[in-house]
Amino acid sequence: MQRAIIVLMGMVTATLLAGCTGKQAEQAGAPAAETVATPTTAASSGPGYPMRVFFGDTHLHTALSLDAGAAGTTLMPADAYRFAKGEEVTSSTGQKARLSRPLDFLVVADHSDQMGLITDLQAGKPELLANPMAKKWYDMMKAGQKGAASMDIITTFAQGKFPKEIMYNPGSPG
Repeated sequence: MQRAIIVLMGMVTATLLAGCTGKQAEQAGAPAAETVATPTTAASSGPGYPMRVFFGDTHLHTALSLDAGAAGTTLMPADAYRFAKGEEVTSSTGQKARLSRPLDFLVVADHSDQMGLITDLQAGKPELLANPMAKKWYDMMKAGQKGAASMDIITTFAQGKFPKEIMYNPGSPG
């Protein structure tokens, strides 16, 4: 439980501290938000019209989330924030990727249930592979059946049949 609280606190702190600022966007050569969002007609400049529009993503999962990690996502939260700031990252498919303009904000919304289990499973941690179900999932992923493994893992968890001995969050159903 303490591990989950520490991880959650770290994610909240990272979310609050890692947002991209307008200054970063300007340094990257992007137009200022005021320029992009300036109304062009009298009709669009009525009361309440937003004068500064911000662009970002409010729900992104990384490799730490059970579903995204099992489906093949390899990027971790730090990678996601670097990408949002306009830095180049290597995608889960091995391709280099970079935004043409940094985001103004990003929320990494990884699931707390089983957080980190999938990265440990893919790494072949012996304590996980000792469980027959976890070993089956590991073998499926290594055989290129990540989609099928992902669906089996998620279904098993959703049905409350997840093996208790490999639960990463004691308060989770299973």
